[in-house]
Parts: sequence; C-alpha cells; structure tokens
Amino acid sequence: MTTQNTIRLNKFISNSGFCNRRQADDYISQGRVSVNDKIIVRLGSKVSLKDSVKLDGRKVFPVKMQYIILNKPKGFHCISTKKNSKTVFSLLSSIKEENRIMSLDFLKENHTGLIILSNDTEFVIQINAKKNLINQIFHLKLDVDFLQKDLKNIKDLDFNDKLKIKSINYVDGANKNEIGIELSIHNIKDLEKLLLDFNYKIISLDRVLFSNFTKKDLSRGQWRNITKQELINLKSF
Repeated sequence: MTTQNTIRLNKFISNSGFCNRRQADDYISQGRVSVNDKIIVRLGSKVSLKDSVKLDGRKVFPVKMQYIILNKPKGFHCISTKKNSKTVFSLLSSIKEENRIMSLDFLKENHTGLIILSNDTEFVIQINAKKNLINQIFHLKLDVDFLQKDLKNIKDLDFNDKLKIKSINYVDGANKNEIGIELSIHNIKDLEKLLLDFNYKIISLDRVLFSNFTKKDLSRGQWRNITKQELINLKSF
C-alpha cells in the first residue's frame, strides 16, 4: 500500500459526513473504530480507500452518504448505460459522479414521479426488501376507458404480499381512462400485469406519493435532500 493510496483514518471517517475529524479522533481513541475487523486506537493511522472501516460495527464509507427524493420527468432513464442518453443522474448537477448514486427502484423512461436515490447501498437494499409494505399512490392513464365493473372486481381480488390495493378510483375531472390507485407493491411490473389481466395497458404512470413523500413543492426534474427525520421514519417503517 503506497502513501499515494492512503488517507488518514480520521479523514476517512469524516469524509462520510458522519462527524468532523476531531470527533473521529475521539471515536478512534475510544476503541470504537476497526479497520479490516481490527480495532485501531492509534491517532494518525492511515488506511487505504479500499479498507473496510467500521464505527461501532457499522461500515463507514469515505464519501458522504446522500439520500435524495426526485420528481422524475418523462424521457429519463433510471439506469446508466451507453444506450441511455438521458438519465435521472444528469439532473443531479451538484452531486459528484464518484459518489455512486443509484435509484431505489426503476421507473421506465416514459414513467414519471417520485423516486429515491442514494449512494448508501445498505439503505437501498434495506428499503427494497420492505418496499411491499410502503404505501404508494399512482396516477395512471390507460389505453381505453376503465369500466366501472372492474373497479369492484379489482377491489375484491385477494392479493399476495407483493401487491395489496387499498383503493382504486377514477381521477376527479379527468377522462374515464385515468385512475388513481393507492397500494403497497414490490415491483411496478406486478401492477402492469394486473391491469393487463383485465385487458388494460398503462400508457402513462405518475407516482405521486411514496411513503410520506409527496410532489408538493417539487416540480418535474427537481430534487431535494431527504431530511434526517424523514430518513429515520423511512428506515423504521
């Protein structure tokens, strides 16, 4: 390990945004920091960016963890590939690319609405694992008018753990091919399949609520950082 590839341990920890360098030194001297599962108490120790650093048993990353709520516009992809010319990540102009921001789930290119993005892999895995318990509301536009009888038929269905519908109704003041649906769902593909079973194809999809997040004061293409309290609420759901 050359000196060019090393960084002071206190800087490694402070870069995570968890604390400043002085506080990091306190944690080190208290024996709360380990490097590659070995407790380090000597101040001034250096580590590689590839080392596994933990504070109180929780892994620390040498970049500040970002938690973002974004109102996705139409025409933007949630995955970066050579074929995808426009991605939601291009909307995060002030976020450094090396922070490795990823989308919690994947709205299609023609889908719009709320998405959560983060560079905290553990957080993404944690929320994805319980996404079928999180309340969501979608505004859907279908290829044909939605029949009144199907409102009742869908409400009466016995759903599995991956999809549970709480309410489904026509959108006030809109055409009969536009419906609002409140549900908990693991994958949007399950919603698409359900409607296809009733001979409806989704033309457009807009997620207007995810957990306690709404599009209020968040125009298309805009984003904001998730507050600490919002993050606590989401993790403890």
